Amino acid sequence: MKSTNRRAEILQIIEHDGKVSVEQLITKYEVSEETLRRDLRILADSGYVKRVYGGAEKVEKASRYIPYEDRLSIQYNEKRAIGKECLTLIEKGDSIFLDGKTTCLVFAGLIPVDLELTIVTNSIVLANHLWSKQGKWKIHLLGGELNADGLLNGPKLYHELREYRFDKAIFSCIGLDEKGCYFAKADAQQLAVTLKEITSSLILLADSSKINRHAFLYGLTIDDFSYIVTDSEAPKIFVKHINQTNCNIRLANVKQGEILHKDK
Repeated sequence: MKSTNRRAEILQIIEHDGKVSVEQLITKYEVSEETLRRDLRILADSGYVKRVYGGAEKVEKASRYIPYEDRLSIQYNEKRAIGKECLTLIEKGDSIFLDGKTTCLVFAGLIPVDLELTIVTNSIVLANHLWSKQGKWKIHLLGGELNADGLLNGPKLYHELREYRFDKAIFSCIGLDEKGCYFAKADAQQLAVTLKEITSSLILLADSSKINRHAFLYGLTIDDFSYIVTDSEAPKIFVKHINQTNCNIRLANVKQGEILHKDK
């Protein structure tokens, strides 16, 4: 098992149980104690867990941030189901913006190669992934300062972005509640606000683990979105609230890929 996949599983254990011990992990994984302690140290450095004697425990704080490779493996089945559901909202000839969050990367991998689209992104990872598939797409990569996640940010990005007009913008967030979405970093927050100004239809992709989770920076209101695409584990009270707004919610069945809630 790759180290990133193992750390993603450890994160899920801690998220579910609240804590984990090194002894538990030794019985689960065929790696050394030193390797497992290094895994916990990496996760602690990310701010997601807190090291304690003999293991680690969950950290509840608004500004926590997880490394990109670890985030890609978390809730992967949910992200894939959400991606399939999002495809039903895309039409031939659309001009779309895709952010570089892991949910959008999974979605990008599902786009049929014969679907003609104009795709703009600030992610060199996502752009390279699309280019390698040789689909019927026009791909535009925005400029800016490159960060550790392969995302381009900064003043140059927002200057270039305002030269475009999109049919749809597809992006994700770190947290979501009945009021709106939240971000851990200012660049992601500013990107969402800028996209609101230049896009006809905003589509938020967020698996159910992000619902009722908050972060330091508030982004957009629920009514700013045309669609929220999540999975069938979304809390019923949250779904009920969204159905009372102007936003449409789509629930993807992780096992069957069914559409559980139609548009208004």
